[in-house]
Amino acid sequence: MPLISVIIPIYNVDRYLKECLDSVINQTFEDIEIICINDGSTDNSCAVLEEYAKKNSKIVVVNQENKGQSVARNVGLQVARGKYISFVDSDDFINTDMYESLIPFMSGDVNLVVFDVNIFGEQDNSMNKYFRMKFCGEVNIDGNAIFRCPVTPWNKIYRKDIIEKYEILFPEKLHYEDNSFHWKYMMHAKKAYFLKKKLYNYRIRKNSIIGETKSKNSKVTDHFILCLEIFEYMKKYGLEQEYQTSFVKFFEHCIGVVCANTKNLRKSMKIANEIWSKINISSDNNIICALQHKDYDYVIKWIGYSFLEKMCSVKKRYGRKVITICGHQFGINDF
Repeated sequence: MPLISVIIPIYNVDRYLKECLDSVINQTFEDIEIICINDGSTDNSCAVLEEYAKKNSKIVVVNQENKGQSVARNVGLQVARGKYISFVDSDDFINTDMYESLIPFMSGDVNLVVFDVNIFGEQDNSMNKYFRMKFCGEVNIDGNAIFRCPVTPWNKIYRKDIIEKYEILFPEKLHYEDNSFHWKYMMHAKKAYFLKKKLYNYRIRKNSIIGETKSKNSKVTDHFILCLEIFEYMKKYGLEQEYQTSFVKFFEHCIGVVCANTKNLRKSMKIANEIWSKINISSDNNIICALQHKDYDYVIKWIGYSFLEKMCSVKKRYGRKVITICGHQFGINDF
């Protein structure tokens, strides 16, 4: 039985696939299996997989109709036999010492290792900021760590027994599904090790999901649907009280993402309101309060405020003044 199962979802990436497979095959740590899920590719990806599978017994190829990345990853989890799980996207590649570097830290009560990323391709400064490591060494996972850690699954190594025990899967037929898997796993992991070493090479392309978001993709409101899915999962395992504050902050963050990337602001805020009405959390968060009152213009305006306005401002809301100091909001009666 291999120690690590590497899951690679594949769809029409013959241009990059060999580089990806070579980087995994040539790992200095050899106790791995490589599970390639061919998600109905119509280019030469299938032929590349067949060629590599004939040469290397570590490669397991699963062919299926095109069902999306979430389904492909979930199928990979079903096939995986390893103690640990790693995800690699088929247009990226990894350093040859990646798994040898990670395994020593996956010990004791550490249930997750998060590592640094080299970003290349059609990138911008916001991506470098997003993936910048905010923690170092062993960290007890709380709501703040969940919120501040990048949600992508390919810059982490997981324990398969936790995934199985707590039924952690990627939601299907939704964009931005990494958010769901990230929250579910992190809430159960309890302790992580953050390794400031760039081991994964992440290629940004125009037709990636991130690229679609920045071009105002209509699926951007899936962020709200995922919030509800995460909340229902929290309720199932009795985690809503422990992570309530960070979840509210995450929902506000999703409002900001959607406002910045939607073609129809008011329609998107109506969707946000409908989703939040199904989430039974009491909050005095100013944005959430405005959303509940269907004051979408205020929500949209607040999201568009400058950094200085969000750090220090006074706004009138619902018969009281709301003072913002260093990003924290306080309501007081009118003077």
